[in-house]
Amino acid sequence: MLVLGAGKMGIAIAHDLLKNNEEVRICDIVEKNIPNFFIIDANDEEKLLEEMKKEDVVISALPYEFNYKLAKLAIKAKANFIDLGGNSHIVEKELKLHEEAKKAGITIIPDCGLAPGMTNIISYHLWQSGVGEIHIRVGGLPQNPKPPLNYALFFSIKGLINEYLEDSIIVKDGKICKVESLTGIEEIEFFGFPSLEAFYTHGGTSTLPKTLKVRELDYKTIRYKGHAEKMKLLKDLGFFEKGAREFTEKILEKALPKDEKDVVLARIYGNDVEMELMDFHDGEFSAMQRTTGFSTAIIAKMIYDIKEGAYPPELVIDSDKFIKELQKRNIKWRKK
Repeated sequence: MLVLGAGKMGIAIAHDLLKNNEEVRICDIVEKNIPNFFIIDANDEEKLLEEMKKEDVVISALPYEFNYKLAKLAIKAKANFIDLGGNSHIVEKELKLHEEAKKAGITIIPDCGLAPGMTNIISYHLWQSGVGEIHIRVGGLPQNPKPPLNYALFFSIKGLINEYLEDSIIVKDGKICKVESLTGIEEIEFFGFPSLEAFYTHGGTSTLPKTLKVRELDYKTIRYKGHAEKMKLLKDLGFFEKGAREFTEKILEKALPKDEKDVVLARIYGNDVEMELMDFHDGEFSAMQRTTGFSTAIIAKMIYDIKEGAYPPELVIDSDKFIKELQKRNIKWRKK
């Protein structure tokens, strides 16, 4: 397997695969002192294609804007391909490669991280049990928050801003519709934490509005109270718009703590059923690395048993097997 990108998520993916007896190479544009590493520029398509042809599975842990191009290269290389998703429009383009993937004899699965990814599979699991509405609440938080934003950077700053910038896709009264991100603030409680907030963000529902036939479906990101208001102010002042966005990303990347111990809180519920996850930094890997990277690694190992084509994870991943694999990694969803 080839992991593209040796950031926090890429390293977690490679670690889990190696631990579970897969042969893995990992690459990045910047030199990293890790096993089986080599340097490559993801913009060098000729070199990238050459490397992808050597592998059975290619995993993108790069920013989401690379994923459609990489999926097309995977078809040329005849290598299975998965990524972390993060942008619904790009995922939609990847899924349109279905027939090309079938002809090449490969499988493409975007959205294989935490949310979207793990939450898609858990949501589908609940829906199959007869739940008619799905509400998804997820957040990666510092265990010891520091003002003014009470947040730390646990994954790509580009992905974070994209979640806040683009509209959230939901289902209301059986119809797919859009709502503005950073709105719809609600109070949410988790044992051992102060009262938190949850609000609409982009990307979390991803393909679910089309794959689940439900009356209600929505996704909200969990943060410490006051975070949404500050981010909404930046957005309204134009700091997320083209031209200013790159500056904003650089400022936030510099200002936000990066090595804080974190926790991932997640709750998916509907009707009278609820599933909840609380996952903490394990001393070696952050909770975000564990829930995103390890989830991706599990799907990468399952891909050999999935028919050729391009699919969202909820339609092709066996949820019972997936949940059991998570439990082996001490990532435990509890049903209430």
